[in-house]
Amino acid sequence: MSEDDYPAKSSDQKSYDETYLNRTAEEGDDEDEGEEITAQKVLEFLETAWTNEICAPDILQHQSDMLELMMGQVAHMEENMKDLDKNDFRYVVHQMELERIRYVMASYLRCRLQKIEMYTKHILNEESTRSAEEKRLSPEETKFAQEYYENMEECFQQVALQYMPNTQRSEADQRIVRPNLMSHVFVKANVSVPAVVVGVDDEEVDLVAGSQHIIPYQLIADLIQKHQVQLI
Repeated sequence: MSEDDYPAKSSDQKSYDETYLNRTAEEGDDEDEGEEITAQKVLEFLETAWTNEICAPDILQHQSDMLELMMGQVAHMEENMKDLDKNDFRYVVHQMELERIRYVMASYLRCRLQKIEMYTKHILNEESTRSAEEKRLSPEETKFAQEYYENMEECFQQVALQYMPNTQRSEADQRIVRPNLMSHVFVKANVSVPAVVVGVDDEEVDLVAGSQHIIPYQLIADLIQKHQVQLI
């Protein structure tokens, strides 16, 4: 669905979207500076983030701002659809598109929560070493992770550790589950990237824009964060 197919937005919604999108563009990468980000581009960005999150073994940078903007767009589309006849073909098409967008957003958040629940302590440890700009969890996800870990530790203490007096607190680190960052992933180059290390023997390859490769995740993790490659 193209952006022209979306129901018309009110002046207040347009003002909000334009202000937010322009600010997002200014805060983006240098190559995208000044580029207008439309609602369609926000959706495409979220779809890429969703695919990356599903395919990556580690948790990636949260996209809560984009999600919030897309949720506002969805809510506004739903409001405008109230004026359409439910038998109108346009209503059916818009409804299908809304369901697809909701699925992408819900699946994206569900995937992140599953990773947080599986690698809780590892993620919290990594977050503690990152600066505010580099943190990958949203404030809400951080709160959830901390509470989840505390509840799990309390449960484990009551169910098992209190009956194991010889267990040392230092052994808690042995219970930390970590993702396999060297697992292989399928990647597609968004731009040409020269001299990318793709092997344990420092083997290098030039990634050509549009080319596809199978590479250990850890070797291209930074390229994903820079949006130079995407997982497929």
